[in-house]
Amino acid sequence: MTNNSTYITPVLPVYLAEDLNEKIIEAISLSGMIAKNIHDESAAAISELVLKMNSYYSNLIEGNNTTPAAINKALQNKFSKDPGKRRLEMEHVAHIKVQKNTEKLLNEDKNYNICNIEFIKSIHRNFYELIPEEFRFTKRSDGSKIKIIPGEFRKFNVIVGDHIPVDFENINDCMEFFCKSYKPDKLNTLQKITAAGASHHRLTYIHPFPDGNGRTARLFTHAYLIKAGINTRNLWSISRGFARERSLYYSKLANADEKRLNDTDGRGHLSDRRLAEFCFYFTENIIDQVKFMSSMFEFDKLFERIKNYINHISGLKKETFLIIKEVILNGKIKRGDIPEITGMNERTARRELKKIIEMGLLVSDTPKGPLKIAFPVHVLEYYFPKLYPTI
Repeated sequence: MTNNSTYITPVLPVYLAEDLNEKIIEAISLSGMIAKNIHDESAAAISELVLKMNSYYSNLIEGNNTTPAAINKALQNKFSKDPGKRRLEMEHVAHIKVQKNTEKLLNEDKNYNICNIEFIKSIHRNFYELIPEEFRFTKRSDGSKIKIIPGEFRKFNVIVGDHIPVDFENINDCMEFFCKSYKPDKLNTLQKITAAGASHHRLTYIHPFPDGNGRTARLFTHAYLIKAGINTRNLWSISRGFARERSLYYSKLANADEKRLNDTDGRGHLSDRRLAEFCFYFTENIIDQVKFMSSMFEFDKLFERIKNYINHISGLKKETFLIIKEVILNGKIKRGDIPEITGMNERTARRELKKIIEMGLLVSDTPKGPLKIAFPVHVLEYYFPKLYPTI
């Protein structure tokens, strides 16, 4: 076994680099257009929705098929009484909290370096510290149980399917090399997107923790895409792309595990060609997910879907659509503006507004404050079809 940091070389692929860069340019261009006409307040509500969506799909990859409705209840501390289901719900809550805290950190400190060992450990630590201690166990390849220490690298060797990850004695060296190689500040714009994909594979390849490596890698990649400037508003989810074809995701990861194929396959320990193929796959997922979410935000179609929900499903007055539309376009409205927007008299407007708020379609920071848009779980299949499975 290779006994140094070259175990994860090459760090960026050379194979078909120009073709990959063309894909990346397309991804950057599309991401710059997503929801460009949506008010910042409305975009923030969509971001909150995508936060939950990212947790749903990242955990689905791990076999956790908790429904969006159950996740929503868990976020209100309404957990299942079944221990198995409760554990899965806690995983979702933990994922959401870690991602939210990471986004807050990156928003407050634009120069924060995510490529440091402590940050990567903190993702793992913060996730597992939110999981009850009785659930912090995994199994070795021989079937024996081992306790997971939040944020600590493994101290034993493992086999993951057909893959033999880095020897535990080499993890620190490999992770130091990983952090040095993928530091975003040393890369240009196109290289950052390539590095987001390449580092995603390399982190799973090293497999530094006893368990939780996939979730840690996807949370790290989410942070990397923010630092790369391609998903700063959190309006789409790479995990949704991975989860839609879970077997393909694992297959692409496994292919990139291959050693150097021949004398023309780069100069690293691992295959340059296979890493390039993974980065192509990664970038194509970005393009696919950005296109999907962009289609959700086309105003004509979005408003038609909302109108259909209001008129035929909600039990609300048809004039309510005008309120929802106005809030989405302008970010927020004053309560006193509703009679003018809808043509209702004040008494009718107050009754209707009470129903709207009770249904969670609009929210306010204070009892009499301006109204903002919200996307409760029960409207998602009508507002944003195919965002989640039917619930």
